[in-house]
Amino acid sequence: MGVIQRQTIKNNAVSLLGVGIGAVSQLLIYPLDVGLKGHIDGVVSFATLLVPFLLLGMPAVMVRYLPYLTGEDEVRGAGQLLTRSLVVATIALLVVTGLNFLLGDRLAVGQGVLDRSRWTIIGVAAALVYAAIFTSHLLNFQRIALPVVFNNLLIKVGAPILVLAAVYGYLSQTGVDVWLILLYAAAAVGLILYAWRLKVVRLVWGRLGLGEVRVRSLYGLALFSVFGAIGGRLAAQLDTVSINTLLGDVDTGIYAIAKYVMNVIVIPTVAINAITSPIVAKAWRDRDMSHLGFLYKETAMVLYAVGGLIYVGAVVCMPYVYGLTDGLEAYRIGYASVLFLGGAQLFDLMTSINGNLIGMTDYYRWNVLLILVLGVFNVFLNYFFIAVLGYGMTGAALSTFVSLFLYNVLKVGFVYWKMRLHPLTTSLLYTTIALAVCGVAGWFLPLDARTSVQVIVRGTVICALFYGYLRFTSGVPALRRLLTNGVGKMFT
Repeated sequence: MGVIQRQTIKNNAVSLLGVGIGAVSQLLIYPLDVGLKGHIDGVVSFATLLVPFLLLGMPAVMVRYLPYLTGEDEVRGAGQLLTRSLVVATIALLVVTGLNFLLGDRLAVGQGVLDRSRWTIIGVAAALVYAAIFTSHLLNFQRIALPVVFNNLLIKVGAPILVLAAVYGYLSQTGVDVWLILLYAAAAVGLILYAWRLKVVRLVWGRLGLGEVRVRSLYGLALFSVFGAIGGRLAAQLDTVSINTLLGDVDTGIYAIAKYVMNVIVIPTVAINAITSPIVAKAWRDRDMSHLGFLYKETAMVLYAVGGLIYVGAVVCMPYVYGLTDGLEAYRIGYASVLFLGGAQLFDLMTSINGNLIGMTDYYRWNVLLILVLGVFNVFLNYFFIAVLGYGMTGAALSTFVSLFLYNVLKVGFVYWKMRLHPLTTSLLYTTIALAVCGVAGWFLPLDARTSVQVIVRGTVICALFYGYLRFTSGVPALRRLLTNGVGKMFT
């Protein structure tokens, strides 16, 4: 776990800085223009859905098959995969651009961004595509911390600046769209320059030295990864897209704070999944099942503990957060969405790296089937809860909860069926009890004080109690070792 712990800690430190910036933006800036915030979220969500059609599965190929390339020059092998990925993505982007020229007006549906901001969606999607390719390239050299600065932190800083500029009359909505594209493009350029500085950018074609691996295996993985990515993006973004199309920008903006809580909970997962992808691929190549089992359980314990603390804190403190300002009162109707989205993500954390255990092994084809089941089920539930039952944003969150629960149950069952591995330990039970105790203590704490003090005190009580559990018990051994040894070696 050495490299995983170091890179994950660095990644989380940067991500948590982004969380702080995001919290300030959610509380103080975005309530100034909820509709504009919803517009930005709608553009980014549609762009994110478009990305799999442009990447065509190449990032998965880059990570999955680099260990199989023969030869001692790893940079050259990674460069061959990088070059192919850039060519494929660029061609796909040109095709999508041409299709929008020819058929774009037919997509002008609903009340949201599809009606007026399709070129902005394509521009943001293009930046996301090149950023994703270079992020995967850097993953092959186990670099995940600094890419978060460009993929996460830069966006967290730039988006609220755009909202402020629009609120105070410096930008029109068209200007916001242009600068939004430039913001995401800056993230992609930053990743390219970082890879160049590390001297790991070598654009070469050449024949791939795959040894016994057939080239058609790469095509197969790419094809299945496309469908898998589509299903995954549908699961992650369909709620926002549905709200934007059916309900409009304002409801999308209100829903954003619930998504923000979910995205905070998911931070440890993103880091763990990113750094374990190549490690799982190598362990599977060597058929080191004991190491895979260790990773599966160890990461489940850590992810569930960290995510659980964030979720319990949100459940207890959000009712008071809504009362901090008059602008935040409009977000109170999204509290149920916070509960459902956070609960869905917490269960996903508990099931650990099952996605990598399927996607980075010979069973990747099954991953596609499972993700497509998730995507189709989510489409049906979103339509049923929003359009038929009229549950609005709560229906979108409930759809995500049910879909992710089913999806993860299927993945855990599949991994156990094929590999006889599972993430369940007594640590998860102990952590659940500890989280429940902390939550009850924070919720029922007798405190008569102003709203801001309520948030601080109740949050502090929850954190202090859970720290005691982590520090003085063996409930989560990896986190206890970290807390016992201190953070002096965190970045070494």
